[in-house]
Amino acid sequence: MSSLQSSIDRRTYSDNIPHPRLASEQNFYTADPNLEYLLVRYLPTELHEWAKSQLTELGSYVAGPMDERAAYTDREGKPCLRKYNRLGEDVSEIVTNEGYKETVAAIYGAGIVRHLYHPVPELGRTVPYTYSFLMGYLVSQTEPGFYCPVTLTMSAAYLIDRYGDEEQKQKYLSGLTSSDRATLYEGATWLTERQGGSDVGANATVAQAVEGRPGVYRLTGEKFFASNAGAMVATVLARIDVEQPGTKGLGLFLVPWVKPNGDRNQIQVRRLKDKLGVNAVPSAEVLLEEAEGYLIGQPEKGFKYMAEALNLSRICNAVASIGIMRRALYEAQYYARERRAFGSPIDQYPMVRQMLVELLLDVEVSSGAIFDMLQVYDRLQSPDGNREDLALARLLIPVLKYRTGEEAVEAAHTAIEIHGGNGFIEEYVTPRLLRDAQVLTVWEGTSNILALDLLRVMQKENAHHVFLTKMRERVAGWSHDLSRPFAQLVVAELAVLEENIAYLLRQSSHYVSSKLKALANHMADLYSLTCIVSEAEDQAISHGNVRKYILARLYVNKHMHETTKRGIQEDQLLDVHFFAELMEYRPISREAWESVISATVHE
Repeated sequence: MSSLQSSIDRRTYSDNIPHPRLASEQNFYTADPNLEYLLVRYLPTELHEWAKSQLTELGSYVAGPMDERAAYTDREGKPCLRKYNRLGEDVSEIVTNEGYKETVAAIYGAGIVRHLYHPVPELGRTVPYTYSFLMGYLVSQTEPGFYCPVTLTMSAAYLIDRYGDEEQKQKYLSGLTSSDRATLYEGATWLTERQGGSDVGANATVAQAVEGRPGVYRLTGEKFFASNAGAMVATVLARIDVEQPGTKGLGLFLVPWVKPNGDRNQIQVRRLKDKLGVNAVPSAEVLLEEAEGYLIGQPEKGFKYMAEALNLSRICNAVASIGIMRRALYEAQYYARERRAFGSPIDQYPMVRQMLVELLLDVEVSSGAIFDMLQVYDRLQSPDGNREDLALARLLIPVLKYRTGEEAVEAAHTAIEIHGGNGFIEEYVTPRLLRDAQVLTVWEGTSNILALDLLRVMQKENAHHVFLTKMRERVAGWSHDLSRPFAQLVVAELAVLEENIAYLLRQSSHYVSSKLKALANHMADLYSLTCIVSEAEDQAISHGNVRKYILARLYVNKHMHETTKRGIQEDQLLDVHFFAELMEYRPISREAWESVISATVHE
């Protein structure tokens, strides 16, 4: 061995590439104080200590063994299709690696779906969706590709629990909500067909009733993007009435991989998709050749039912986005602290600090907005939900899914840039974060589809009136004097939003559609700002900590202020001055903040 290689091996030649952190020393829950803040803020008090204990254990698992398996699955252990057996029979078996199967056992075993339906023994009650999404946030930092099958299992369970008959619940719901891998039924949701894509009303899969067997149909057609192919329980849209065009002719069906008599259903997997990212989830082209399916609910309401499940999937998509954002920050912060250039760690340089704080800003503000919105969604699952909650949820879900999907891609890109050339190397997690983030802008509706859904809920349910009212009520409830300038800004911007909506709704459809994403961004800005200011007020009143007010000010600067002189002059550089306090979640006093403002004014 050359002396130079020997020096590299002994780390005596140069040791300026940050060493990998030991998996045993990593915990995605304990490394994220803001997550515990959200837990305490939004979960019922009686769940706090139990949830902290469970998420601490999960945080260690996802950062350690699960992360190692995720890297293997992404590069070498992708699902594969065993199309035929040795007799030449089509078995269409999806084969996953053993590590992936261990992840399945661990995450479902931790109750990510089960606890929503079955009381937790230690608590004597079920958990709200907020808790499952806290789990999903941690899981997505390691493997958003696996969180997709979890999402589809949650959606299938939701549909069968809400609209399935007693026989369907007895045969399939217990499997979908099992925490034991031996009895677990994973779920799938198959909507998309090649001729329609997001235009679900163009679906051509046909369902024919089986004579003498009420509720049993034979489904024939192709599903072109069938995620989690091979799952035991798929929920599938198919056309019951071929004379009825559009979504009104679609019914919803439970299609099992194996029929109750033990025979495999008439489902063929043509091929698995070779995807850019999220390689853990097997996405396939699936043929239904008179596959046996069981009608869920009323035949004319299939699309309505699936739309409800789609909202649940969109929330999961947003949770996966903030999970990727958080992992991007986690990796970039560590690398910048350990990497030296020009004599100092690179996180000592203002430009790098600004990039890191912007990563922090996006993930902390959007996480707060997502979990605030989830309180509306959780109310809808209880008797306390009302029509206003329903309209607000239907508005916020597509708006926040759109915003967080875009932010996840940007966060992964920023993390790569902070790593420099190393960030582009597959031995690091950053390329996978970027590849996985890209699909989150596509899954469950592209930005255009989400914008159209926003318009639909405004026109049909006047959801914008509910949004405007709720935002004004929230601002009126702020009491801390540091909230006052934010309140004035929000009130003024709400007036602009209201005027713009009234104007748009009088314009041609072409003009309206061209401005919908601008409208969605304005709503996302306002909602997210009110969430971070509400959190800031909470911490300032309870602990005298104004740290989140500084984040709120940075958010305004980024999203809502038109800068004078291109922002070059008279910038307070709050991200640079308070870098350590912001990144390490240290309290910041009001006096410290005001001293920076005063110094800037007098320069």
